[in-house]
Amino acid sequence: MSPAASRPIPELVVEPSALFPPLSGVGYYTRELLRTYETIPGHFPVRILGSRWHFKPWQGPLDIHLDRVSRATGYAVDLQAKLTPSALDSRLRNRNLRPPFPVDLFTAPGSRVFFYPNYVGPPLCQSPSVSVVYDFSYLRFPHILKAKSVDYLRRYLPATLRQATRIVVISESIKLELMKYFKIPAERIAVVYPAIDRSVFRPDIPWAARDLVRRKHGLAGDYIFSLSTVEPRKNFPRLIQAYALLPESVRAVYPLVVAGGKGWKNEDVFGTIRRLGLERQIMFLGYIDEEDRAPLMREAALFVLPSLYEGFGMPVLEAMACGTPVVTSSRGALAEVGGDAVVDVDPLEPEDIARGLLSVLESEALARRLAQAGLVRAQAFTWESSARVLAETFAQAAADGGPRKSFFFFIRK
Repeated sequence: MSPAASRPIPELVVEPSALFPPLSGVGYYTRELLRTYETIPGHFPVRILGSRWHFKPWQGPLDIHLDRVSRATGYAVDLQAKLTPSALDSRLRNRNLRPPFPVDLFTAPGSRVFFYPNYVGPPLCQSPSVSVVYDFSYLRFPHILKAKSVDYLRRYLPATLRQATRIVVISESIKLELMKYFKIPAERIAVVYPAIDRSVFRPDIPWAARDLVRRKHGLAGDYIFSLSTVEPRKNFPRLIQAYALLPESVRAVYPLVVAGGKGWKNEDVFGTIRRLGLERQIMFLGYIDEEDRAPLMREAALFVLPSLYEGFGMPVLEAMACGTPVVTSSRGALAEVGGDAVVDVDPLEPEDIARGLLSVLESEALARRLAQAGLVRAQAFTWESSARVLAETFAQAAADGGPRKSFFFFIRK
């Protein structure tokens, strides 16, 4: 028997911040990947990374979150004694700092692989790890992000990437950026695409469910739909300018409906609406329930997302899976996801965004072709295929061992 065949199966220990409720896009990606990963033959047993100061006899907010995640996922919490009291931990975290002590001091070599699905993880001294990177907004658009988030990633992501045995990204576009910014060799990077539940996002959603969601949000007729947090990277001011360029007769039939949280630094969005006098033709639904996404996608005349930058672009995939024509940015990952099943537009040119919108709204033949092509394109993205790539990545990390750098490198900026 070979040494590899006799080697015990390691545990997969998951850093849990992505799974704290309410789930973001990162949390949804993590949850669905792990659920499907557990169906892959030979998968590693999964545990949640937790820690508590040895002398702490009570539960704090973090412990309560961990308990909730454990109950929701069915994963046991890998509770470890830590070297700093909770009060000090809280103060460090409030200053965007993390304790520098490795979490695997007492871990037997080869017994665990640590999975960091939310960019950054704590330092290690002897265990392999896999980290997930979704995009590099903090490098490309630091001025439009929250300063605290930018500082956190600048401080800790480079060290996490130096430490990681393998790195997961969510598109080929982000893989190229990772190689460019951090000189990571291609063989250490795995592309694990997001996917969707095609039992939810599908063209044959029952009419009763679609009508219920319409009435819930006060939508009577046709509409152009966009789904995104309202923040600068999503390019809403130019989308609104493009919408204003549509003929009045078109805008009268197709209001622009936007769903998603209000986000940050969005004064330009609402200022543009007021300046162009579009208050009656643009509707903001705010944050919507997860079960409303598919019916709203399906009922739309088209879906539009002309973002300046995305790591993947999940709403584009959701719209295609619902059989809804898509108009999206010609840049980066959005073009990669949509392929030839979408209308590409230059996100910096309102006139080109307007051209894309009008081309779909005025051509039933184009709308039908895009709807059919989108359904075919969406079938290429499945949680099963992504989970298999992830399982292979964990196995490679376990075989490689780690970490690549001592935890002392982790505390360097």
